[in-house]
Amino acid sequence: MFRIGQLASIYKISGKTLRYYDELGLLRPRYVDETTGYRYYTPDQIPVLNEIFLLKEMGLSLKEITYLLKEEVDKDHTLLKGVLELKQLELDRQIQELSAKKQTIELLKKKLENNGGIKLSSFQVGIKSIPEMRVASLKASINAYSTQEKLWAELLDHLNKCKIRTGNERYTIYYDSIYKDDEIHVEILKRVLAPFPETERIKCKVQKAYEKAAFLLHTGEHESVMDSYEAILTWIEENGYEIIGNIREEFHMDDYMTDNPKEFVTEIQIPVKKRGGSQDEHHRLDKGDQ
Repeated sequence: MFRIGQLASIYKISGKTLRYYDELGLLRPRYVDETTGYRYYTPDQIPVLNEIFLLKEMGLSLKEITYLLKEEVDKDHTLLKGVLELKQLELDRQIQELSAKKQTIELLKKKLENNGGIKLSSFQVGIKSIPEMRVASLKASINAYSTQEKLWAELLDHLNKCKIRTGNERYTIYYDSIYKDDEIHVEILKRVLAPFPETERIKCKVQKAYEKAAFLLHTGEHESVMDSYEAILTWIEENGYEIIGNIREEFHMDDYMTDNPKEFVTEIQIPVKKRGGSQDEHHRLDKGDQ
């Protein structure tokens, strides 16, 4: 038999730890000398201690381990299997997050090597859902991104004249590549809280939802947005997603709210799905921007 100090020495832990395991009922000594109070453990208890350390490394708490190792509770290990499945999913999620962070670091390093200066805040990509919403819509073709201002003035003036309550959401959908230099097909949309009288150009519609969209917050002038687009498109490719909808830009802070372009905040949103996902998902989601 092993005395508590001997077993603690073998596993490089303290006697206090083994005494705590005893209090929890997790690993009780096989024998306690009534005269000296010494606690003794037998070799057949070593596998139990190995199980405790293994489950701790997997992220289980001591209370969870105590409950799971009680034979009368989990004789066929059904609960343990379920817990391990959940831990495996959690580890998969952490691995994916760490992989994304590593790829971001690599991208930032390349940017630093190429031009020596970047905005670190422009490279934090995430995944979110885009909810369905009622919107006022105006579709048009423009020859420069800056000419959107006139479209917004037309749309917002009409809503003001109709005295329609609106939400904060305001965004542009691009039906062409963001890199085009000639005619660009866009749709500007403003959330509305009720139907309104339509015009030949301004329509009321329900914009469909997307279950997943990669998003990135770009700060500063819109002219500097290309680095942010490169970052989000690289992230999508390297994280196993594919684009299933048109690029959107939601304006959280723009020239309607501040005169300082450096304070502009534009959220780039790109609908995506995991590569190899079902065609049903693709068709169901892609119709949202039609």
